[in-house]
Amino acid sequence: MPRFYVKNKQNKWNIFSTIIDNFLYDEFMEFDDLVNKVCKEIVEDKKKELKTLLTNAPVVNVMSYEKAIERKR
Repeated sequence: MPRFYVKNKQNKWNIFSTIIDNFLYDEFMEFDDLVNKVCKEIVEDKKKELKTLLTNAPVVNVMSYEKAIERKR
């Protein structure tokens, strides 16, 4: 389900989630604060994905060095 960015009458922002039919944050915020929160979440999610490379069950695509060199040729 999608998320919708919502601006209120005071020109502050929040995100509405159709999964929970509610806003994700308790309060509306300035645009720059919203940008910072969303970017921070994306970075944290990517870090979690990348850390799985150190496990036996990565959630990202992995290729061996040999396969990459072979494919490059």
